Amino acid sequence: MIATLASRRMGQPWLLAAFAVPTAIWLLAKPATEVASTLPWIVCSSSNGEAAAPRPRSVVKTLRSEPLVTARGKYVTTQLVHMPPLAFSPRHVHGGDVTAYVLRGTVRSEHAGLPAADFGAGDMFYEPYGTTHVFFENPSPTEAADVLAITVHEDGAPLTTFLD
Repeated sequence: MIATLASRRMGQPWLLAAFAVPTAIWLLAKPATEVASTLPWIVCSSSNGEAAAPRPRSVVKTLRSEPLVTARGKYVTTQLVHMPPLAFSPRHVHGGDVTAYVLRGTVRSEHAGLPAADFGAGDMFYEPYGTTHVFFENPSPTEAADVLAITVHEDGAPLTTFLD
């Protein structure tokens, strides 16, 4: 109905105000907890009307980090990235060049404006320094995935910075 009102010529602005003002007053008058508990089903819901559960996150374990002898001030850090079933890592950047090798399972990645791609066990991919990793996920609802990530970076650089 509001979309229909907005698409008509605004000959009756009082009608739009009649809907917008009470809604704004209701949002301001209600305690934040009550508003939060009544609105999310509109914004984020499952097909059965229940709120969607948050997705698990990746678990990162640093295995080793050491200086590169041939590149003063540079380090190489090796990490194991464990992705539980349906794990999701939001938009981020890395503080160095990353080469990733999928040890088990399948991961999906969208990187630097390229189309999303799936990588299975034995596949490798490269993430150049400074580019945005749009998302990284395990699409499987039943199987975990493990990725070995090798990052070449400046001494003290943050290895991952989330943007959202």
